[in-house]
Amino acid sequence: MFTLVQVLCEDSFHAFLREIMHYLPWAWTYFYSYIAIACLVLMNLVTAIIVEHAMETSRGDHEQQLRDKITREEKEVKQLKHLFDVMDTDGSGTLCWEEFQESFQHPEVGKM
Repeated sequence: MFTLVQVLCEDSFHAFLREIMHYLPWAWTYFYSYIAIACLVLMNLVTAIIVEHAMETSRGDHEQQLRDKITREEKEVKQLKHLFDVMDTDGSGTLCWEEFQESFQHPEVGKM
């Protein structure tokens, strides 16, 4: 196992590779294939971690935008309800044409 880690880290593995090649001349293909595959796997793993983190961050940003939108809409609904309450002078829950026209003279309606 130590030999494979040494090969993967390219930590002077040529010394024992030459010794092995005296007995098995094709042994270099095994070690170089191992390096290629292991590096590919490690790079894919690192890439997957980075992409996963980016996706989580993006998902969090999207959820925050939705919460902000809901909060903004709730605030606007409260403002509209308050505006309606100010415009509804007789408290009937409905606006007649006269109330609507008179509301433009009200200073609080002009601010909104």
